[in-house]
Amino acid sequence: MFRPTALKLVLGVLLVAGTYFVAINAHLDIFPCKVAEKDLRSGQIETHDDSCSLMQTQGDYFQPPERAELTPAGYGVAFVVVGAVPLLVGFMIGSLFRRRRD
Repeated sequence: MFRPTALKLVLGVLLVAGTYFVAINAHLDIFPCKVAEKDLRSGQIETHDDSCSLMQTQGDYFQPPERAELTPAGYGVAFVVVGAVPLLVGFMIGSLFRRRRD
């Protein structure tokens, strides 16, 4: 059977992977980023700070030269929301399956 530490790690990694999958496929606009969008009046690309989703920072959400890039604070939020919290929850769930030794 699995050792308790291995079970915790497996559950944590599965929750991190699931959270990442949801985050890149949903509009979770909680990540600070810089967005470069074309102004329709002037035709120029303007950059401004905003909050965006991971979906907007990857793939073909924007047509070039428009883009969205995470700021350092955005990477920090992504690390906490997508990485640290699901990993800790997986560890907590894994510890519930621990056998008591008499």
